[in-house]
Amino acid sequence: MTVTCDTCEQDIDCRIGYSNRRLQPLAFSCPHCDSQIGITLDTSNAPSSKFSFDGCKPADAQPSGAFDGRNPFIDLHLDFPVRSGGYQIGHTPFMMAMEDITVASGGNSKKAHSMLQFLNVHLNALNEMTEKAGEIKRLINLYNGKNKQLFQQRAASFLGKQEEKSLLPQDINATLYSVVSIAFFPFTVFAHSKEISEKMPQLMGSIDREKLGEFIDHLDASGFLSTLQRDCLSIYPRIYDAELPLRPALFLDLTGNTEAEKTATRVSVQDFSRIKDLYKDIVEILSRQLVLVAGFNNLLIRGDANSFKLIDGGALSDLKKFSGKPLSEKFKYLDDSWYNIDPDAFNLGLRNAIAHNNIHYNGSSQIITYSPSGGRLEASSNETMTFLVFVRLLLIAFREMHSLHHVIKSVFFYKYLIHEKSKEK
Repeated sequence: MTVTCDTCEQDIDCRIGYSNRRLQPLAFSCPHCDSQIGITLDTSNAPSSKFSFDGCKPADAQPSGAFDGRNPFIDLHLDFPVRSGGYQIGHTPFMMAMEDITVASGGNSKKAHSMLQFLNVHLNALNEMTEKAGEIKRLINLYNGKNKQLFQQRAASFLGKQEEKSLLPQDINATLYSVVSIAFFPFTVFAHSKEISEKMPQLMGSIDREKLGEFIDHLDASGFLSTLQRDCLSIYPRIYDAELPLRPALFLDLTGNTEAEKTATRVSVQDFSRIKDLYKDIVEILSRQLVLVAGFNNLLIRGDANSFKLIDGGALSDLKKFSGKPLSEKFKYLDDSWYNIDPDAFNLGLRNAIAHNNIHYNGSSQIITYSPSGGRLEASSNETMTFLVFVRLLLIAFREMHSLHHVIKSVFFYKYLIHEKSKEK
C-alpha cells in the first residue's frame, strides 16, 4: 500500500508482510521528514485484515500493481529483519528470510525445514505468552508478596495443574521456576538452562560442605541472595515490554548473520527509547550475579569463598571487596572459572552511555550513536550500532542473566533441602 504522512503530506510505498501475531504494530520514521509513523495490522478475524494508522493515512492513489519507484519504499515485517534499499518484486521479508535460512543450512532442505519449524514453535509460544503477559507479571508480584498460598493457586492455574503444591519454601521455589521456564521459553535457550541446572548440584556436591554452608549463610544473612533473586525477577516482565523488537533478534538464532549483514537490515518497530534502560539494568544485575560466580570459583579452586588469586602481588580480601569493584575489573578475578561467561552479553561502553544519557537514536537510519565517555567539556569519540544489533545484544544479555538465575535457584534448593536440614541434626 501507499500511505501519506500526516506531517509532511508526502507519500511512502510500504510492503507489509504478515506475522502470525494477532495484533501487529509496525512503526517507522517517515523518510521525508523523520516523523513517527505507525501501521497496525489486526488479524483477529482472519482471513480478513484490518489496518489502523497513526501519523499517516492511506494515500488517495493506491498502486494497481508493482511500485514504480516514484516514492520512498519501506519493507515491514514483525518477525524478520527487513532490508533497506529500493523496492524489488518478490524480495519480500519472508522470502529473504527463507534465503538466509537456506544459506545457513548449507542448502540442506531438511535442515532448513527443521530450522523453520524451530522458529515457528518459538513464535507460536511467544504469541501465546504475550497474551498472558499481564498474568505473568501478577504471578511474579505474588511470589514477591506475602500471600504464598494465593501464588501457588494462581500458578497452578497458569501451569494447568489440578492441584497446587505445598507452602514449603522448596515447593514455592519449584513453582516459581516452572512458571519462569514456561513463560520465557520463547526467549531462552533450553540447552543452556538444562546444562547449568544439572551442573550446579554436582558442583556444590564437590565443595567442602562446611565451607559451602558458611558461604550460603553469609549470602542469606546479608540478604544478598534474596535481593538478587527479586531484582532478576523484576526484569522478566519487562522482557515482554520489549517483545516486538526482539522478534527479529530471535530469527538471528538461526542464521548467525555477520555484522556486515546486520548493518543492512532493520527492525519494523521503533522502541529504542523505551527499552534502552532495560539493557543497562540487566548488565547491572549481571555484575552482581558475578559475585556468586566468584564465590563458587574461590571455593572450587582455593577452598574458601573469600580467597581470590593474587594479581600484581596482591589479592582481594573478601567477596565484599569484589562486589564493590566496577564490572570492567571483575572479570580479571575469575581465574579458570567454572562458568563460561558470554562476552557477547557485555557492551560496557554502551551501558555507560545509556546510564549517562550520552546516546542518540536516528529513527530513519535506525542507527544508535553513543559516547562511552561523553558528557565532558571536550569532544569525545562516538561509536555506532544498528537497532537490530542492539536488540540482539539485549536478548543475549537477558539469556546470560537467565542462565545465572539458575545458579540462584540451585543455591536456594541446596539451602532448603540440604543445608537447613543438616543444621537441624
